[in-house]
Amino acid sequence: MVLVLIIVVSYVLTKFVERAQVEVEGEGYYVERARLRLQAWSMLEVAVAVLADVKAIDEALYAPAQGWGDPLDYAQIEVPEGMNVTFEFIDESSKLGINELDEGSLFLLFDEMGFDLDVSQTLTNALLDWIDEDDEARIDGGESREYSTSEMEMSASNSPVTSMEELSSVIGFRDHFFDEYGFPNNNFERLNEVVTYHPVVQMNVNSASPLALQALAGLNEIQIDTIEDYLSGFDGELGTEDDNYFATMGEVSDVIGEVERGVPITQQITVMTIKVTVQESGSAYTLIGTFSADTETTENGETGDLEYPFLFLELKEEPGMNNARSS
Repeated sequence: MVLVLIIVVSYVLTKFVERAQVEVEGEGYYVERARLRLQAWSMLEVAVAVLADVKAIDEALYAPAQGWGDPLDYAQIEVPEGMNVTFEFIDESSKLGINELDEGSLFLLFDEMGFDLDVSQTLTNALLDWIDEDDEARIDGGESREYSTSEMEMSASNSPVTSMEELSSVIGFRDHFFDEYGFPNNNFERLNEVVTYHPVVQMNVNSASPLALQALAGLNEIQIDTIEDYLSGFDGELGTEDDNYFATMGEVSDVIGEVERGVPITQQITVMTIKVTVQESGSAYTLIGTFSADTETTENGETGDLEYPFLFLELKEEPGMNNARSS
């Protein structure tokens, strides 16, 4: 009986220790996540402060060649030992807003991407039907009736696209921009380089891709090559210390010739996404913020008791544990 009692008590004690260990690890996870989250927010504010400082000096944001590509170096801030902080800047205004494109622009874009004419027409009409408020289907498009008879058994959104992944629900897009498992393919990545779901009506010529400049701005290959040569500086390589940038549309005209009225290009950043990732001891936390930098249309944005120099359009957090290693 004593031996049986010892065995039972040992078993119970073992289970108790295991459960306590799980609870301690779980508590540690939330404590670690909270600490990394605080650091990510701090680093985002550093990046925003640097951008605001550069903008105050140059009166606008144009390109990383202004000196804001490394916020920690610019602000002379050191991160805690053992912690790794990375910044990724995505110029959303290097693209055009997919919700702002008309039928002709969409068709030309899909045609430039290499789709057959009938596919380009279907993609154009299906997307316009998805966005517009009415329930009248275009030729080769789709509204409630067309979606209700499909395998997806849904209806058109009849509202602006709110994420690029949403396109997987639009007739024709799942077949051409996603693989058999529903993951984005190469066509999706190319499309994502030229359009955004954020409200952008003019592309920043300092960062726009050749496909965007050709398909959406109507520039020819010679003009695009000339722009790339100018931005690359003397060494001919983008991303180096001698990179150039256009600060006025007059400089753009001096390089590629007079730009026709109505061409949707500018030389400024109007919408920017900052992705901050904080890594330490195999844990990571990512904070993604998208803001409008257009001083003509926005005022200071407010978040709680904090006042920011830009208006934030979107904020997302991506906590993660044991998914990254400090380098």
